[in-house]
Amino acid sequence: MKRLLPLFVLTLMVLSALCVQADGPRSDCVVTITGQQRQTVKFGVDAERLWFYWKEQNDKLAQAAVGDLKADYARVPINCAYERQEGVLNPKAYTDVIIPMMKTFRKYNPELQFFASPRPLKEAYNKNTESDLIAENFKHSNIGMAAYPVWVGGHKRIIKKPYRAVNKDKWAQYLADYLNLMAENGLDIAYMDLMNEDQTMWGGNIDTILYVVDNIPTRLNPGVKMPKIVFPSTWSPRDGMSRFMNSPSVVDRRGEVLKKIDVVSTHNSPDGSRLNFKEDDLITFTNAVRAVDPDKEIWNTEMHGWVGIRNPTEEILNSVILWRHLDAGVSGIDTWLFFGPWKGAGHPMVYSNRGHGPEKTTKYEIYKSVVNDMNRGRYVTSTSSDSRVVPAVLTKDGKLFVSLLNSSDEPIAVQIKLPENVTVRGTMEKRLWESSQNDVAPRVSRTDSFNNKNSWTITVPPQSLIHAVFDASIEKK
Repeated sequence: MKRLLPLFVLTLMVLSALCVQADGPRSDCVVTITGQQRQTVKFGVDAERLWFYWKEQNDKLAQAAVGDLKADYARVPINCAYERQEGVLNPKAYTDVIIPMMKTFRKYNPELQFFASPRPLKEAYNKNTESDLIAENFKHSNIGMAAYPVWVGGHKRIIKKPYRAVNKDKWAQYLADYLNLMAENGLDIAYMDLMNEDQTMWGGNIDTILYVVDNIPTRLNPGVKMPKIVFPSTWSPRDGMSRFMNSPSVVDRRGEVLKKIDVVSTHNSPDGSRLNFKEDDLITFTNAVRAVDPDKEIWNTEMHGWVGIRNPTEEILNSVILWRHLDAGVSGIDTWLFFGPWKGAGHPMVYSNRGHGPEKTTKYEIYKSVVNDMNRGRYVTSTSSDSRVVPAVLTKDGKLFVSLLNSSDEPIAVQIKLPENVTVRGTMEKRLWESSQNDVAPRVSRTDSFNNKNSWTITVPPQSLIHAVFDASIEKK
């Protein structure tokens, strides 16, 4: 096992909860940082669905998404509307919003990487004006979540039988055409997802996927780079196990398959909030992948359940889903969605319309705090003696980042302990989101004197979140 820093040791302290009296009964908690280093974490923003990305707000939205927030990558759409009918191209499907957005993103963050993901086919049709066309092609007028045009094949709801089976060559060419088009517009794609929840395209036959992956490079124009492949982006971690890792065509070839796939991915679509988040399913999935390849990147390409609803309390408490993903071993986080309507919605980080915004949510400010300090940092294991306190620890470039979420209705004094022979020297910046204060942006304070400290105590108010960032040297006694 690698180490967090040469000065950290691999140790696990078993500590019991203490009770003290201060302003009435209060439970104290001990959070122990073990020093055990885990995955490097990348953080992205989701611009795959652009229902509320307004051209009139292009620069403001881009600055909020990738200028003020220093994300590693942006998820952008592969749009079925560009070639919904084979050979019939609609350039506006990209030139109207998507390509201008991507270029503006790059203006505000030249280092930003693009992660291309196929957007559902149903969004390439207008249900009000094309209902007859939909009815002629799809059972029960239901396009579902298939993410490729009809002519590529592989759609279980298609009426015309010749299009039910996927055409592997057309699939490979479709994706190569997208990469060539982006390159013609001066845009490179670092990551490309083959699926988007609906797994019908490959139908459980992994040889179909391997064929497509191997054949895309042969169809690229000179100088166009092949992106890293992301797959299978199943609906849930449980689907990731049953429809991918344990699929009959994969289960006996896991090592071979994972060598061809750069990022193994899933969504957590069933998890509507912290109350029904299935962490055990996520752990099962990440453990199964890492048992085959310990260094494999594992992403959630649509992290659901952490909502942005103009309710700071819910946004603070539902951040537990982010911390649980990191603890489960997920190495890439793409929250869903980033842009939302001015009147509010269940997911976005910012709200806007043509004349207002962007208005940033509490979720945005919490995410920015993590991303701007710890993107491409390493997750560090920790333990909590009180289940009401959820810790998350990361480190990068000599900084130590400690997140403490108090889900209870009372203040909790949290003692943070380093391994026995490790101390910090330097300063701490504390960022507090306090539910009772209706905080959107954090209240920030600094403590300047950390002289060879091995432990310290921070009181976390009820239903609140603290980010303690130590701009400090880590020293061994």
